Amino acid sequence: MKLIVPFRLILFFLFLFLMMGSVSGQCISFARNIAKPLLEDYIHDGNYNATYMEEGESAELYKTFFQDEEYRLVVSGVESLPQIHIRLLDDQRNVIFDNANHDFAQVWDFKAETTGTLIVYLKIPDSEEGTQITGGCIAILFGVESTGRRN
Repeated sequence: MKLIVPFRLILFFLFLFLMMGSVSGQCISFARNIAKPLLEDYIHDGNYNATYMEEGESAELYKTFFQDEEYRLVVSGVESLPQIHIRLLDDQRNVIFDNANHDFAQVWDFKAETTGTLIVYLKIPDSEEGTQITGGCIAILFGVESTGRRN
């Protein structure tokens, strides 16, 4: 049996694939140009965690932190999005930091008390107007405090 795939279907999936890559590239650019400067003197870990999110969506990112290191967490979103709710959770899902208790701060400095994996939980609240769903790029970056020493 011969399978024939319509040319239009192939074009549709090719277009969809290219568009997804374009959005991803725009979000990486957003992370580099907008979020990274918020790290200031902290040394960027080299990872640009960036994606497109819409109101009502949530995401989790797992990251290993090392005892006694000073870190900066930066979460930045496009201006059209509502305030981003950020929670840092331990491996038992206990809340370590909740930016709702700190005027929805997008930058948080902390010292890791132990070595382990923490969870960065993001939630984009639903729009209060409820007319049109807004979406845009979100970037999560990590920096380690520069101590001036070289190994």
